[in-house]
Amino acid sequence: MPPSYPADETVLPRPVAPLPLPPIATARHRLADKLREHFDLSEEGADAFALAVTDPAQARKAIEVPERLPVPGGVILAIRTHVWARHIMPDPRNPRISPARRHAASGLIGRGEATRERPLPEPVRAPRGRPELVQRVRSKEHLAWSAKQASDYVLNSNDWRDSIRNQGVMTEVWLVATTITHDDDTPDVTVPTTAEGSSRITCVHRLLPDHQSDGREPLRSADVPYQRNDRRLRAEIRRLNEAISSVEEEHELEEEVAVQARCEIVPALLLVGFEPHSGTTDDFGVAVKSLVALRHVDYPKPWGPAAENETLADAVIDELRRQNLITAKRADWLSGGLTPQEAKEAGFSDDPATRAAAIVRTFTDRDPEVHAAVRTAITSQSTRKRTSGKLLFELATSLILRSLPEEEPRRRERIRKYLSNAFRGDLAKEDWAATYRSPEDLVAAALSESEEGRPGPASAELAVRSAYSLIVKGALTADRGTQNNDQPDRRNPSEVIDRMRATPRGIHQLGQALLDLSRRGPIRLVDEHGEVERTEKGTESRATEQVLRTRFYAEGKGPGMTPAPQTPAENLGNALTELAAAVEALLDAVGKVERVKDDDGTPAIASLGADPGDCANWQGSLFGVIQKLPLWQQRKQALTSAAYEEEDPEADGFDDPDLDEGPVELTGA
Repeated sequence: MPPSYPADETVLPRPVAPLPLPPIATARHRLADKLREHFDLSEEGADAFALAVTDPAQARKAIEVPERLPVPGGVILAIRTHVWARHIMPDPRNPRISPARRHAASGLIGRGEATRERPLPEPVRAPRGRPELVQRVRSKEHLAWSAKQASDYVLNSNDWRDSIRNQGVMTEVWLVATTITHDDDTPDVTVPTTAEGSSRITCVHRLLPDHQSDGREPLRSADVPYQRNDRRLRAEIRRLNEAISSVEEEHELEEEVAVQARCEIVPALLLVGFEPHSGTTDDFGVAVKSLVALRHVDYPKPWGPAAENETLADAVIDELRRQNLITAKRADWLSGGLTPQEAKEAGFSDDPATRAAAIVRTFTDRDPEVHAAVRTAITSQSTRKRTSGKLLFELATSLILRSLPEEEPRRRERIRKYLSNAFRGDLAKEDWAATYRSPEDLVAAALSESEEGRPGPASAELAVRSAYSLIVKGALTADRGTQNNDQPDRRNPSEVIDRMRATPRGIHQLGQALLDLSRRGPIRLVDEHGEVERTEKGTESRATEQVLRTRFYAEGKGPGMTPAPQTPAENLGNALTELAAAVEALLDAVGKVERVKDDDGTPAIASLGADPGDCANWQGSLFGVIQKLPLWQQRKQALTSAAYEEEDPEADGFDDPDLDEGPVELTGA
């Protein structure tokens, strides 16, 4: 049996290698001198950049040809390099927190921890037009408070830690030499500060241990300007490298060591100059704000979930083909590159429901090689996408929809939404195969499983195939809310289909959905023997959503009320539905009892109890009901088994010689 995997996986961890040692002082001084020579940086600004850079020689080469970043009003000059995360600081005024700030005009300053201090003022341009900024603070404590407010907000609204823990920081942060001036007697300090707020560096600092203490607490961003100890950093990198070099296999490396190694160094753009357009009055500070706005304010419009999923789904198929886990022809079939006739000629199925099942099985296959390829394809394009069952079904749906004929865009998007909700999460765990079996053979195999007492691989495949038909033909939709809605319940399509595959009547109905897929008109309703039902007028009954949800009701809800019952079965159904409502009311009543609170806030029933006589009477009544339920259940199961024995097995295909050979799995060309 294939191994099981977590239902919600993070991105693939990036391999860890020994880190370079911090450069010697001479190399840093040479870089600082060259920065001052080529750009109008102060001595403190150049030194701060030089201390942060991991490879001064590479940075000196980059200075010769700086990158030019166009912004309204001019061009920012930047140096692309890598920096030590411990020597840079996220913006303590992170713009993301702006809506949560409380200013002096509110009258709230000093009334609580969140308003203990005034917000930091905007940084201003450095004197004499230098490409630096100046941030004024009242004291170290003021800076620490502001940095914590920004950090808490980031971790609550834009937490990158899961991604960074596994991959590190993938894209560059923008750094500006920022001088922090204090209103008290604390000397000024200059530190590279992220221009765009940088949630990433906030998360990196939370993942790095503070080696100034005992290493048990995370690094505090506000301590960075005052604790830039190069000697301690060198000792920490040596310790990390020894731990990395001491293991033969990477999987043996302690997770804490691997995470720290990924976080110690980050890519960066050092913003070191500004060339204004002639006739403009913009300065470096304005230019930096313009650059940040291009990323966070006036940014390109996102692709949207549909386009993202299409791209990721194609990446999965390409990765499977690249690793020779599927052939090029099969990749074309799964991705929708073959017409139905071409698919048939290539040895695949021309049935869209069969193709849908093949796609779902491909994306949820627990074979280690296939699973790893799917995960690699997803996480190589998105470091924050988690390979959950929900995401896998959304990606599979993107490819399945390519079988649809041209549809009105809004209807197509509705089908996309409903279809991704029609696949159960357990499909990623169950051991089932996508086959070429006909609907009749698949129904026969599913009925055989039902006779044995529980759904199996055949009914799982039947559920996936029929989900396509039920959604595309409009027989099932997702939850449409409560307004102007005739849905008897608000279950997802997957829950309704799962209920159907658990009963013989439901299996027949799923099979009928497959048979009616290529037929004009709606899906027809069938009885417990698989025969199409007819109305009093003799017309074929339609399998509408209301009928399917009522007939295949949620467990514990009862079979539903018949307005004018005429048969014992209908009267019994009404009585059982009333019993279900009574059980639900009983649970609500028990909840009300437990929600009554004592004076100290604890449940009153726990401290005061209830009358012993009442409890004994209730217990006896409930115990009598509990004893009856297994008997009713066993009687229903016995009747189902007896019905199977009375039916002609040959009529249902149980002795079909083709079935003896087992299912034909989709392992063709």
